[in-house]
Parts: sequence; structure tokens; C-alpha cells
Amino acid sequence: MSVQEQPVRPSAYAPMNLNPLRLASATIQAVDQLGVVTADEIEKTADEILRGANEVAAKLRELADAIRQHTEIASGHVESFCTKATSVFEGVVELHEKLRLNGHGPQAEKTEGAAGEPLPLPAFIKQGPAEPSEV
Repeated sequence: MSVQEQPVRPSAYAPMNLNPLRLASATIQAVDQLGVVTADEIEKTADEILRGANEVAAKLRELADAIRQHTEIASGHVESFCTKATSVFEGVVELHEKLRLNGHGPQAEKTEGAAGEPLPLPAFIKQGPAEPSEV
């Protein structure tokens, strides 16, 4: 009986019988499959990114529309307030003119108390300027 020596494998994972042509063919096939799978995954990722971007764009459009509507409402409120304030101011001016024409001129405000003495200063003015507090 003769014992045949087995060739030494370069790696524990290398096949026992190395056929270079078969190995090259398997490598090319594996690279092709890897390329196809990678391209498919990249395409799926691109589709998901586009879908997400479209959702964000739609939400931003909704937000812009809501802001436009609120701006119109706020503008209407400001316009209404300004119209009413102008009306009140014009009424005060007219009343002032009527009082002046009827001989009731403007009078100075009373700055004296009941006994003819000046009104007392508020407490915060008497205390003077505030000192910074240390924390």
C-alpha cells in the first residue's frame, strides 16, 4: 500500500482540489451576483430617500399654506384694530375740539393731595437705584 501525500492547502478554507479555471469562474460569478445585489439595494435606498423627501416636501407645502392662511387672518385682525383705534383717536380729537369751542380748555392734572401738599413718591423711587445681587 502506498500512501499518497496530500498537497498542502494554502488556507484551511481553500478547497482540496484547486482548479484555477473553476475558481476564476466561481469568483467572477460571485462578483457579478454581489454587484447585482448591491445595485438593487442602492436602488431601493434611493427610492426610500425620494419617498421620504417627497413626504417632507408635502408637509412643508402644508405648513406654508397654513402660514399663508394665518397671515391673512392676522392681517385682517390688525387692520380691524387699526381702523377701530383710528376711529377712537378721531373721536377724541373731535371731543377735544368741541370742549375747546365750548370754553372748556384743557386743565392741568392735580399733583397735590387734599391739603395742598405734593403727592408722596412711590416706594421704589425712594429706595433709589437697584444694586446687583450676587448669586
